[in-house]
Amino acid sequence: MKNNKRGISLIVLIVTIIVIIILAAVVVLTLSKNNPVESARKARFMEDVRSFQDELALAVSNDYAKNTMNRNEKFNETEFDKIKEYIPSIKEEYKDKLIIQEDELVYNKDNVTENEKKWLKELGIKILIPEEWKNYIGEITEDGVPVPKGFTYVEGTKETGTVIEDYKGNEFVWIPVDDVSKYTKDFTFPSTYDNPSESNTSNDGLPIGITDETADVKEYKGFYIGRYEAGIPEGKSGPFNGVGIPVSKKGVVVWTNIDYDNAKQSAEQMISNDYVQTGLLTGKAWDTTCHWIEDYVKNISTGSSLRDSRFYGNYSDSVSPANVEGSGTKQKAGYSDAWKTKNIYDLAGNVWEWTNEIYSSSRINRGGSCYNSVKGNPVSFRNSNGNSIYNDYVGMRPRLYIKTN
Repeated sequence: MKNNKRGISLIVLIVTIIVIIILAAVVVLTLSKNNPVESARKARFMEDVRSFQDELALAVSNDYAKNTMNRNEKFNETEFDKIKEYIPSIKEEYKDKLIIQEDELVYNKDNVTENEKKWLKELGIKILIPEEWKNYIGEITEDGVPVPKGFTYVEGTKETGTVIEDYKGNEFVWIPVDDVSKYTKDFTFPSTYDNPSESNTSNDGLPIGITDETADVKEYKGFYIGRYEAGIPEGKSGPFNGVGIPVSKKGVVVWTNIDYDNAKQSAEQMISNDYVQTGLLTGKAWDTTCHWIEDYVKNISTGSSLRDSRFYGNYSDSVSPANVEGSGTKQKAGYSDAWKTKNIYDLAGNVWEWTNEIYSSSRINRGGSCYNSVKGNPVSFRNSNGNSIYNDYVGMRPRLYIKTN
């Protein structure tokens, strides 16, 4: 009897070891990047979605052929049975995941797995746009930043600075504002005038067609500003005091020697269409942007802050890491990554920037310049200037307004 018990125990031990080995192999395969099960699922998923795209494209093409002269509405379907009319092969497992919007297959980000999001991104499938945004928004990033129609996503996140560009290559950075009450001027920032407050400053000027500068902030929870200081119009050889169409591109000559009135008119002509309108930044937009970069700049170096931007701007007294070769002289847009804060270049230093903020009969410049010591001229500083002033160290930066319903 004792021998039998020992034999049974040995068999049980061997079986147990085999089971453990099998389970370990399964765990390793599951965690492996080359997991054959997940690879097979990805291949099947992507093959399915590609076929859905092809069927939808054929349905759109046929509808164009039937209604060449009067196709007023694109396909928009969220109900599964309706979607099957355009994509007959779509399977029940994709119900509530895939939707048709504006003739395109899109996905509901709340109903797909993280892996499925990655696969859909590989296939170029975009996120479903909320109904109230459809008129002006062309796509939404994975972390919820709206990209206006006519623009494409370039890089970055909501935290690091989402960058978009138009078809001409002009780039803008998203400033998130979760609570519109935080989109406000900060009169604790230093300035050239005494005791500024809402009571002794006029309402800021706004671009033609924009009556409420907070409308897009309320609707979309943020706003865009130029990634770069505005550059001279294409075809121009240098800065001038006149009206033209500025650009927001890396490596271009920064547009200085322009007075306020010409800067305002030029900024508003940059992009003006059914979806967006550009203009100069207001005091609220500048101060909100400052507070958005505040935590970032504090971590650059000991002493770095909104009131001491020597560490991340181009000034006459820039210090490490900002005192790169060329600091202390005016440079082209986006000259150094040392002067970049959350994907925005040269907000601090290089040249002063006109804003629509009004004080008495003057307009306010922000940001300081390469010709200034940062003492008294940091990124948060308000500098008062007459509208007709123009010189080599004052330029501008566009603010992009997304239109609302």
